[in-house]
Amino acid sequence: MLIFKKEKQVVELALRHADKTGESLKIMVGAVNAFALGNIDHLAEHAAQVNNLETEADGILREIRELLYSGAYLPTIRGDIHRLLSAVDNVTNKIEGCLDFVNYQKPASLDAFHAEMTDILGLTEICWSELRSALRAFFKPKGKVEELREHARKVGEIESSIDAKERALTLQIFESEFPIGEKLHLVQLLSRITQISDQIENTSDELELLSLKSII
Repeated sequence: MLIFKKEKQVVELALRHADKTGESLKIMVGAVNAFALGNIDHLAEHAAQVNNLETEADGILREIRELLYSGAYLPTIRGDIHRLLSAVDNVTNKIEGCLDFVNYQKPASLDAFHAEMTDILGLTEICWSELRSALRAFFKPKGKVEELREHARKVGEIESSIDAKERALTLQIFESEFPIGEKLHLVQLLSRITQISDQIENTSDELELLSLKSII
């Protein structure tokens, strides 16, 4: 009975951990969009909020690790569960790194590509939403394999769309009349943004592999 209680705690903590990631992403997207429109009044404040959320997420992951060490779940999948949740944590790290980049370096001329950046940021939010749904399907009492796989499939499709938009926007930036330094800076920012969806897809892959071993 105690073991099952620990597993229930892991599920609750895992979903709370995912909520921290989703909250971080929402703040980051809003802050980058505001910056692109010339509003930097709350940029540092938003970056600090994301930093705090990332710290809270790390704390939750440590709690989960302790529960796994103390006997939650079968030994054959404990490491896989920890690897999955560490992958989710890396999504939060990418979000934090992206907003820190904007806050500290403030790349110029982003307003010229605001619509394209907004499109990619919006797709990134949808991509995360699909992963969040896949995680919920995995952690349901009996697991929902087909539901999980459908959300994972959508993650892959959205990430591919983001990759295509990244290539198109990179070309658009380098064909613009801005100084080369500004172009390189913008492409660096674009890369940091798209690394988030890359990590979301990596996490989705980890989740699918774990689901092959055991649906909780």
